[in-house]
Amino acid sequence: MTDPISTRRLVLRKASEIRDDVPDWVWTYGDRGRIARGTVALFAGRPGAGKSTAARWFAAHATQGALEGCWHGQPTNVAYIAREEAVEFIVKPSLRAHGADLDRVFFPEVEVTTETLGQEVLPVTVGDMDALTDALIAAGVGLVIVDPLMALAGAKTDINRNNEVRAVLDPWRRLAEAINGVVIGVAHLNKTGNGDVVAGINGSSAFGEIARAVFGFAKDPNDEDGGRVMSQEKNSLGDESLALRYAIQSTEVRTDSGRVAELGRFVILGDSDRTVGEVLRDAARPDDADEGTERAAAKAWLAERLGTGVHDSGEVKQDARAAGFSERTLQRARRELGVTITPAGRRSTWSLPTCATDALHGTRGTGGTGGTGQKTPGQSAIREPMPLVPPVPGSTREAPVARIAVRCSVCGETMAFGEDIAAGHHISCREEAL
Repeated sequence: MTDPISTRRLVLRKASEIRDDVPDWVWTYGDRGRIARGTVALFAGRPGAGKSTAARWFAAHATQGALEGCWHGQPTNVAYIAREEAVEFIVKPSLRAHGADLDRVFFPEVEVTTETLGQEVLPVTVGDMDALTDALIAAGVGLVIVDPLMALAGAKTDINRNNEVRAVLDPWRRLAEAINGVVIGVAHLNKTGNGDVVAGINGSSAFGEIARAVFGFAKDPNDEDGGRVMSQEKNSLGDESLALRYAIQSTEVRTDSGRVAELGRFVILGDSDRTVGEVLRDAARPDDADEGTERAAAKAWLAERLGTGVHDSGEVKQDARAAGFSERTLQRARRELGVTITPAGRRSTWSLPTCATDALHGTRGTGGTGGTGQKTPGQSAIREPMPLVPPVPGSTREAPVARIAVRCSVCGETMAFGEDIAAGHHISCREEAL
């Protein structure tokens, strides 16, 4: 059987014959379009920033019909392709923690049967795109999460060669168009310090070029409450002026086994006055002699300003600006002094370690040191009272009591596990702590 004869010819289309339009926005925030239907978007950040958790927040909201945009009020089916995290132990419990409709979430797999090995289940690859597209359309899937996107490139793909990466990524763009939905790829950032998130995505520039929207995620060492920053670094079809503070809050969920798992939950706290690019640039900026001198002066000023009392952090910052110290210098001085931060409603207070310990023990002003809040200069682990946490319904655990939250000395985030607390920092932060 011979192939049918095909012809190929070039044609010119008049602009007047093309029907133009505006994009449908799957996600809007602040009355601006952020992610358009029929496109690929990237969630990029360094390890531990919370980008995968954010992707599951997005997926859960899609299944609930809670995303602001053209899907609002219309629950949408989701396909989740996880290549690094265990579906049973992390992905599904995390989706549960975010309130996802689990009947609307699918995990694509490939079943292969051979005479020698029988049936086995393999992960999806780019070679399965035609079958995947047909299956997603049949299931009414509108959102696909690929975590991480680079894992599907294959061992033979040189991720630093633009043409090879495009050959891997372009099928995802076509898939987004075919399902009339969105593909969100999770990507890692390298450690370049120029603050360019799009250019900092590991591998070829094609990752940032094919995506129509790119969001950066980062921990903010200058955020006294351990907040993080998410910002839109690229929006080919709309506005890029989005910068948000978010937190990864610990929450308990009951799994199918009946046991309780503790997972991180992505929570947007509000607008941020810094972008991820600015956070990364500040973190990479080396200390010079002048800055070291300025920080030493800021430490002396802050120690004198705080003295033996407990002070509103907003007032301290205002006084620091009046004294000529930048926010960055003040925050570094705060960390080196080991200043204790205590939440007070929507605000917080600052105090030197001894004062905070005395306050916790009801002996403020007596000079007692105790052991609960004592820190040495240069240690930024923060212990602060936390509110009562209600038990999981039906849990056999004892009723909760007031706890002391311990923050990591490296990233500033709350630590939940004994081995982390004993070390003074998250085990995952060990490399930075050494």
